[in-house]
Amino acid sequence: MEKELPAEWHHSYLLTAGESNASGLMPLTLVTERVIEVATEHANALSIGYADLSKKNIGWVLSRLAVEMKRYPRINERYSLSSWIESYNKHFSERNFVMTSDDTGEILGYMRSVWAAIDMESRTVADLSDFEKDGFPLSDRECPIARISRQPRLPDEATEEKYTFKYCDLDFNRHVNTVRYLALILNHWSLGHFDRNMVERLDLCFHHECFFGEEVALRVFSSANRSLCEISRDGVRAVGAEIRWLEHPAAH
Repeated sequence: MEKELPAEWHHSYLLTAGESNASGLMPLTLVTERVIEVATEHANALSIGYADLSKKNIGWVLSRLAVEMKRYPRINERYSLSSWIESYNKHFSERNFVMTSDDTGEILGYMRSVWAAIDMESRTVADLSDFEKDGFPLSDRECPIARISRQPRLPDEATEEKYTFKYCDLDFNRHVNTVRYLALILNHWSLGHFDRNMVERLDLCFHHECFFGEEVALRVFSSANRSLCEISRDGVRAVGAEIRWLEHPAAH
């Protein structure tokens, strides 16, 4: 009897003090790490993870991510992240998530993501046609947040700062880790800004990889409760981000 493939994947966590940010909450970088972790676990369970795709010299790369939070887990709060596949084709897969508080039962936020299959040698888009479509069980569960937006060109008056990627910015593929791009963007703002504001919505798009020793420019333009961000190398956009800010509840 064939084993039924799980259309959804769930993982429960406890937010420890060592994982929290300066506000005693789950940092957005950790939300992103958990999204990647749960997506990886589900893909492995479906036999479309690294161990299986690498036999064809293929790997998954996070192409786009949207995170929309009502609130973030607090220290010592138990929470769960659930994931399901919304759609796929021979090059890309759309995967959604919901974060729930195990302590209160409330929905804390939703995430949308787009994953690209790439050839690990050429670093170009790969073809998933050899993998059975049954390995991509689709769920009709709704993800109520807006789809991931493309970031517009930043105006000339955007601020700019330089950064050179270092050893701790890299992952096992020897390129810059997804979360390190986000950390670079978020470190643009002061502690006081985060005491007053939280990220309500993040849209993140990855265009080109960056590597050890490369110098990039972080450009940021903020207006009202919205910030447009760009990490570029030699004038070419590597990462684009849009952040929507909400007054931090603790600031009231």
